[in-house]
Amino acid sequence: MKKSISLVALALVASSFLSSCKKNQCETCDYYKGGVDTELGEYCGDDLDNIEKNGYTDSTGTTYEVHCGAH
Repeated sequence: MKKSISLVALALVASSFLSSCKKNQCETCDYYKGGVDTELGEYCGDDLDNIEKNGYTDSTGTTYEVHCGAH
């Protein structure tokens, strides 16, 4: 019984650690405009999630799909 409780606790700790690592993950992001790859720089954590989900909006109000990491 103690062994199974220990294994469950270990699994919970490992899961929490892995999810926190992903939250702090950083990637270099870019978008394509007229066939030209435009670098946006590095985004991390929530900023990375937001830029991938919402895209990049330039000064003219045009929103582009953003690609982060290796493609």
